Formats: sequence, structure tokens, C-alpha cells
Amino acid sequence: MLDALERYRWIIVALLAVPLAVGIGVLIGERTDDPAALVIEPGTQAPGELQVYVTGAVNRPGVYPLEPGSRWIDGLEAAGGATSDADLTRVNLAKRALDEDQIIVPRIGESPIAVAGASQSPGSLVNINTASQADLESLPGIGETRAQSIIQSRTVDGAFVQVEDLVLRELVPQSVFDEIAPMIVVE
Repeated sequence: MLDALERYRWIIVALLAVPLAVGIGVLIGERTDDPAALVIEPGTQAPGELQVYVTGAVNRPGVYPLEPGSRWIDGLEAAGGATSDADLTRVNLAKRALDEDQIIVPRIGESPIAVAGASQSPGSLVNINTASQADLESLPGIGETRAQSIIQSRTVDGAFVQVEDLVLRELVPQSVFDEIAPMIVVE
């Protein structure tokens, strides 16, 4: 028996080595292949991709995922509901939630909160994408000429994506922007 094994040793080694070599080749080939390209189509949103930040007089402040088409009331419910001292009359719970919304629920008797870029109840911030000339002129440092320039810019160059676009488009100087930033929003 040992004599037969010695005589066919190389054949046995070859029979064991060939499948091993093929397996190693397959593994190496899979590692060196480029993965398929990731294609992201603009305008499509995966379900649950909507994220909102709920803060203030809520039981569990934080960032919560919502389904597209959800309303602020859904964000409030995701945060465990309002606390007993919440002033829900100052929050538009019927408003449709947008990705990156900040929903601030004030407490009863609390002064209005003005956070730059935060979505709040109507009347607390000036939306520079929809504000009238009179609304823009109500902001400090914005007179008739600057208000007209802002309206013309959003009409000709498109909607503002961020409040900082006022400076980037050279519509207001940095000093005026610093003063009005807590009073404006883009939606």
C-alpha cells in the first residue's frame, strides 16, 4: 500500500492542489472586481429618509425619521408627545414635515425662540424665499433697495437654499446678515 501511495504521490497532490488553486483564484478575482456603480437619481427619496429634530417641551427631544408626507404632529408623537407645560397653540402641527426641519415646541409663557434656519410657527421668522417687500423691509438693515434686490435675486437666480445665500449673492453685507440671521429662514 505504501508503495502505491509513493508511486502516485504526485497525482494525488495534483488532485488536491487543483481545486485549492481554483478556489483561491475565484476569491482573488472577486476581490479585484470593481463593484457596480451606485446610481442616485435626483428627486427620489427612500422611505424613512426624512429626518426632523424635535426639541423644546417634548418628552424625548431628538432626531427622528419620518415617512415622506408626514406632518409636524407625527414628529411630536415620535418624540414621545408634548410635556404638560408645552404651548401647542404656538406650533403649526398640521404643517408638512420637510427633511432637516427643526420643530421647536415652546413652553407656556416662554418668549418666542428665534433659531436661524429652524422651521417654526408662522410669523416668528421671515422666509426670504416668499416674503413680501414690506416683510423684508421690517428686518433691521434692509431698506427698500435691498428688499427689491432680494426679491429680484430669488426671481432671477432661483430660490435661496440657505440663509447665507444673502451674503454669497452679495445682497447684504456680513454685518447686516449677522444681525438678521436669527430672524430669517428658507423653506
